[in-house]
Amino acid sequence: MTNIYNLFKFLNDKEGKKIPLKVKLILSPETLTPEDLDVEGYLNLHRTKITSLPQGLQVGGLLDLRKTKITSLPQDLQVGGFLDLRQTPLSKKYSKEEIRKMVPGVKGEIYI
Repeated sequence: MTNIYNLFKFLNDKEGKKIPLKVKLILSPETLTPEDLDVEGYLNLHRTKITSLPQGLQVGGLLDLRKTKITSLPQDLQVGGFLDLRQTPLSKKYSKEEIRKMVPGVKGEIYI
């Protein structure tokens, strides 16, 4: 684990401050809980090193995956707003229609 994750863990242990989902996804995905996977607003993962998302992820608004190395999406992914896949390996490999069939839980527009 990195020093930044250890700092968040320290704050969580000592002061009860919740470790942000983005930090867990990138630095310690094995620590994710079902509560972490329910995001009310948007989730901005733009330009992160993420390559996949966990099963059960629900995002109420925009899910921004632009310029990531994302190579797969969980079939049960739920996105209430837009799904932005521009400049990702998925946008080069699949059409909008193919992505919508793979991930039917996307309610808004898909950008590729």
